[in-house]
Amino acid sequence: MAKQSAEDILMQVNKLFPELVRALIMHPGSSARELFKRIKDRGLKVTKTEVNRLLYSCNIFWSIGNSPPRWQLISGTHAAIVPQQKTASPGSPYPFDLYAWQEAALTAWRDKNRKGVVEAITGSGKTLIGIAAALEELIDGGKVQILVPSTVLLNQWAARVEQYLPQYKLDLLGDGRHDKLADVDILVAVVNSARDPVIDIDGQHALLVADECPRYASGSNANALDEETFDSRLGLSATYERPDDGHLTILDPFFGGICYELDYAEAIAHEVTAHFKVALVGVRFNDTEQAVYEEADDKARSHRSWLINNAGVTAEPFGKYMAEVQALSDGGEGESTGKARAYLSAFSRRRKVLANPIAKQVLIDFLVPAAHAAERVLVFTEQVEPAEDAAETLIVNGLKAAAIHSKLPKESSRALLEGFANGSLDVLCAPKVLDEGLDLPAADLGIILAASQSRRQMIQRMGRVLRRKPDGRFARFVIAYVIGTSEDPANGAHEAFLDKITDVADDVVNFRIADLGVSKKMCEYLNDFMWTGEIPQPRMAT
Repeated sequence: MAKQSAEDILMQVNKLFPELVRALIMHPGSSARELFKRIKDRGLKVTKTEVNRLLYSCNIFWSIGNSPPRWQLISGTHAAIVPQQKTASPGSPYPFDLYAWQEAALTAWRDKNRKGVVEAITGSGKTLIGIAAALEELIDGGKVQILVPSTVLLNQWAARVEQYLPQYKLDLLGDGRHDKLADVDILVAVVNSARDPVIDIDGQHALLVADECPRYASGSNANALDEETFDSRLGLSATYERPDDGHLTILDPFFGGICYELDYAEAIAHEVTAHFKVALVGVRFNDTEQAVYEEADDKARSHRSWLINNAGVTAEPFGKYMAEVQALSDGGEGESTGKARAYLSAFSRRRKVLANPIAKQVLIDFLVPAAHAAERVLVFTEQVEPAEDAAETLIVNGLKAAAIHSKLPKESSRALLEGFANGSLDVLCAPKVLDEGLDLPAADLGIILAASQSRRQMIQRMGRVLRRKPDGRFARFVIAYVIGTSEDPANGAHEAFLDKITDVADDVVNFRIADLGVSKKMCEYLNDFMWTGEIPQPRMAT
């Protein structure tokens, strides 16, 4: 056989590279053999040696394990990948393949006159629905504005548009950019910069794709929902409902309500997300923490009752109650203002002691074996200090861990996220910053140290770990709570969230630690449950 010239090799690489990227976008976690078969099935003449050579020589690909290695794209790098040809199944109008649920969601949206919200759990692929809808609008001669809540999502959406729709003119509004929809085909806009827009597109029809759409039902954000400009409207969210009912008063009139919903059960049935197991772990305050909690709890309850009965504050939903209390606290010096400030102070003290009791940090120590066995771990907290404490505990126990939070410089945060993507970090510990929007590689263990009262936040956190695993392994969650407090499921905490997951989880077990003296035995039970797939016996009393 004649030796290939350098030009021939380069030509083959140029053909193979976009196909390999496409295969990893659609099937992350594939082995080299699986990638070779998928590329060959699409008609490209290629050898397994050529696939392996490119995987190991290009630093945008990284592998998990070694028997055989499972490959993925490093998070964020596909921003620079611009396909030169259509990369979907024959006959598809889109430059990518869609899951059956995504096609059904688009059909439901069209059936509602191109208005509606697609509610689908985090990590299921809502972005591709937005790109597909955008392409339809552009083919029909319209324009597209993609509305996002943050600069992180601004850049992620821009990367996806560049990747899949390179033939259309794209620009940005926000993060120092001041481009206009009139001058481009697609404008990705941060809501802070799009609140009071003067949009003049000379009567041309347009689509608004609103990512994380519940964020636009608060304050001046609603001004970005321009009814005159956008006759087609698509909202995307993992959890559409807002605690202040803003989805009913602001979002429903604009979008027309939910047109398609993908819940846990359907996502698992469609093999969009992983099967999962949940361990609820109840711990106890020490005496000092108990006293602080009880004092703050008593005062918060007393002030709440006074505000409802004497100041006319709305009792439910809780989000509306908090908004009214906050507004009262910003008032003058009247009794209602004083009570509102006293309530918020007591609420803050109660929340702080719940966020970081000693027993929750002890729990992190218990979970070191599970963390070592995991591919990646995410630890969710409510505040910076417990995130840093958890990272320190895991580092001492031989794990590569770091805390990431809003106080870090952007470059430091970006480096930590990249380290988590390429495997140089095993664990990320974070207060809220990982709850929404970030494009992260799949973790298989999530530890929630401070279980949010927000169903929306809990679902977003689970979605960070529920992405489908290439080898079919379970996703695992540990949800910590303090027994006898507002976090305790026995007191009704997280009822809506737990009801949603109990029927679809492969297992849910509640470990309640009656005495830290049994911690060693509890540790064995918990780690066995999380990693053997079996409920150990005897089980901790509930």
